Amino acid sequence: MKKALLILSVVCLSLLTTLTWAASPPQTIKIGGVYSLTGSDSNVGKQVEAGYNMAIEDLNRSGGVFVKEFNKRIPLELVAYDMEANAEKAVSRTETLISSQNVKAFVGTTFFAAAATILERSKVPAVAVASAGQRLHDRGFKFWFNPLGTSPVIAMRIFELMDSLPKEKRPAKFVIFEEKSDWGSEMSEYFQKELGKRSHYTLTSVQKHTMMNKDYSPLILAAKSAGAEVLLASPIMPDGMSIMRQMKELDFNPKAVVMIRACDDLPWARALGTIGDYVLFSTGWHCALKFPGVDELNKKHAEKYHRPADPMTGPAYAAIQIIASAIEKAGTLDTVKIRDAIAATDMMTMTGPVKFKSDGTNQTTLGPLAQWQNGKQELVFPLNLATRPLAYPILKWSER
Repeated sequence: MKKALLILSVVCLSLLTTLTWAASPPQTIKIGGVYSLTGSDSNVGKQVEAGYNMAIEDLNRSGGVFVKEFNKRIPLELVAYDMEANAEKAVSRTETLISSQNVKAFVGTTFFAAAATILERSKVPAVAVASAGQRLHDRGFKFWFNPLGTSPVIAMRIFELMDSLPKEKRPAKFVIFEEKSDWGSEMSEYFQKELGKRSHYTLTSVQKHTMMNKDYSPLILAAKSAGAEVLLASPIMPDGMSIMRQMKELDFNPKAVVMIRACDDLPWARALGTIGDYVLFSTGWHCALKFPGVDELNKKHAEKYHRPADPMTGPAYAAIQIIASAIEKAGTLDTVKIRDAIAATDMMTMTGPVKFKSDGTNQTTLGPLAQWQNGKQELVFPLNLATRPLAYPILKWSER
């Protein structure tokens, strides 16, 4: 009898020890980051890294995120890898973070989208920004979320802005410069869909080009010959800069130039000067928006970088807000339950209200548009939030 009681005591002690060990909270909650600090989209990577770090610093100041499972607050930790503007490296570094770092959620940008299948298989959620592809959401992924506008929203906002012009001043002829890439073809597709809804606009042509092309003169001369009044494009920054320089050389003077992606960071103005002025782009966010916390973020950013927060810094901050809120609501570090809590998000963030649709896109995205004016990114749409009126038609090269 004594022997049986002794064995039972040992077993109970062993079980208690196991349960205690299993319930031990981690030192930090690791958030995986996959974005570029080198390569063609490193400008975006540096913007988001600032936003992620500032959000985590603010949350950790109060001890981190409360996790009911452990009945305590646990600090967040960003574990980030440079994907070097390379989709294959985005995939491999995502796999490494999952297998070796036990991350509970991801943040990331652009080429990180290539890892969506890995996230789905591993059942780890991600909140991505600067990754506006709609096709990925159409594939039915359940662990991929984006609080900003995707291609359909971006294209729609551009044409809403065009439609807001007085009828007598509206442009009639549009040309599309389509980059031969998944994103370039998708953006071109949605530009064409919006054009097709409006009988008062005409598409002169779709001029296709490869990434990192050197000579855009055939595209520009074709657009000029057709009398195109608005150029719609979505090139990477180096290509966008080349297009603008060659437009000046060839004296192509459209009334408006739209470049999604190319011109959302300060190197644009530094490299181009007045050549880069008047270009319209979709920011996803702007430092002049009046959402809770924006003024404080601008102040912190200015103290460190000597300017208000950049276009992707605010959305990056919001991505951490969404993940932190989801962890607290889930009350556990189970990644599937965190995913479910993200899917049920209905909250105010640095980018405004976020409530996800079943495809992981935001029901309430604002989709603001900005324009470079005198070397500054001015918010021009929605009109009631604009920091400056839209400059239209833009000055001819000879007048700048």
